[in-house]
Amino acid sequence: MLIDSFALMFIGWFSAILFGVLETSITIFGGYDFADPLWTVAGAEISVALLVVVFSVIWVLVTNEVDGSDYAPEEFAVIGFALLAPVLFIFVPAFEALVMWHGASQLLFALLTTFATTWIAYTA
Repeated sequence: MLIDSFALMFIGWFSAILFGVLETSITIFGGYDFADPLWTVAGAEISVALLVVVFSVIWVLVTNEVDGSDYAPEEFAVIGFALLAPVLFIFVPAFEALVMWHGASQLLFALLTTFATTWIAYTA
């Protein structure tokens, strides 16, 4: 669990930035917003927030059970949500519209992604 601490520390903050709940930028070094795109691929904007969220979920998975042999079906569903929600938000406009429908839905998806990753870290 200790090895997951760094990933869990970042997942809540950066998932909130990714889903538009928080707007955070670094004011030193000329200012940088974590939601600004690093790359644009077919209209999808790949940002630091997306990369940190996806890497954090993958880190938690790799450091717990690589083969996935002991996961229950509900744990696979939680893993799927934690991995797919950030990626679908960027690449699927209909999913982005669902998330951006209301401020409460943005907060809900940020919290669910954080909860899913934390649950995987503690139960595996």
